[in-house]
Amino acid sequence: MILPVGTNLKLKRTPWATIGLMAANMLVFIHQIVLEGNGIYGFEDYFLFVPGDRCPWQWVTAMFFHANLLHLLGNFLFLWVFGIYVEDRVGRRDYLFLYFMTGMAATFVHGIMKGLFQPESLFTPCLGASGAISGIMGVYIYRLYYSKVKLVITPFCFFIPKRIPVNAVAVLGYWFSQDVMGGVASLRNPYLGVAFWAHVGGFLMGVMACWLLKYGREAVREKNRFVGEQYLEKPYGFGKGIEALEKALVFEPKNPYLHVSLARAKSRLRNTRSAGEHYEKAIRLLIRRDPKEAAEIYREYWGKYLAVFEPEMQLALNRLLIRQGYFDFSAKTLEVLIHDHRGEDPYLEKAFLMLARLYGQQLKRPEKAASVYEDFLRNFPNSPWRRIAQKEYEEVTKEWNGWRENATEDGVGMVHSSA
Repeated sequence: MILPVGTNLKLKRTPWATIGLMAANMLVFIHQIVLEGNGIYGFEDYFLFVPGDRCPWQWVTAMFFHANLLHLLGNFLFLWVFGIYVEDRVGRRDYLFLYFMTGMAATFVHGIMKGLFQPESLFTPCLGASGAISGIMGVYIYRLYYSKVKLVITPFCFFIPKRIPVNAVAVLGYWFSQDVMGGVASLRNPYLGVAFWAHVGGFLMGVMACWLLKYGREAVREKNRFVGEQYLEKPYGFGKGIEALEKALVFEPKNPYLHVSLARAKSRLRNTRSAGEHYEKAIRLLIRRDPKEAAEIYREYWGKYLAVFEPEMQLALNRLLIRQGYFDFSAKTLEVLIHDHRGEDPYLEKAFLMLARLYGQQLKRPEKAASVYEDFLRNFPNSPWRRIAQKEYEEVTKEWNGWRENATEDGVGMVHSSA
């Protein structure tokens, strides 16, 4: 027995649409059991799909009915294994659209095949979500073809299950071929009890929908990202990982996380210039999109390169660092910025004031604050903030002098008491 139990992909968000579909199917199944337990039969006739009837609502309602618990749980397994990742990649709205569209396409194909080859079965009801789930599997093989499906294989002669990863194209291609062969067999034997052509129709519609929606470009981009990150997590194949990420960057030059991955990969053995450039690009892209992440990546960058940005950019980063409580680290970077940059620059003037206030207020080092204020007053005699800086300098100097006097008195007092 071979069953899919997962993939090597990671979810980015909770698959609420898939959970909702499973809950709806379960509620309908419980409703079936309750009604049949009370001796009420025949209500399904209004909701199951009958090819010979002209009831358009049945194309949708039939997806929520199942013959028995095994039928329901089997569909749940495939929907969960493949559906959650399709939802994660294409989004909840598109996912639900594809689910119902491919489900109705599956119903249509089933009806056409019955009408063409088995007209005597036109009034045989059809039910189940298998057609829609096959459609989602079609989307999966197009959109996530690079992934691997984890299969549990239980040999008939052993009872110990074995889990092996197999390429998604091979797994889903095998299932599709089985459905095609089952469909051909059903043309000769209409009593097999499985709507194979519905599976085939749903699957093909899923693939066609991906082509029409142009999912191929995104699939290739994501494949390069995925392959690159996979190799970077391994102790070997590092060059292949970098190559795959650089291919992905061609499609997404403004993806900060690709730049971060490349920066870490290229600086793994030594701090290369190329890695530093990737760090800088990532920080510039993240500073507005995800300021907190930008600050964290900058700390990582500083730990390797001890480098600062131009005054305007560095000032923005330091505001983020101070907001997050990195006072000492922020002071170090501002010291380097002030030391490395000279000339008339309003952002550099602000950097002086930020450093002075950081020393005076957060770090409680008035002597350092006073020294920075003195440098500011000496270097920027025409600054519009000179009056404010002068006032703050006098206050911090007064505070520093008072602190020294108290320290001296405490020292004298200690000498007297010991004498």
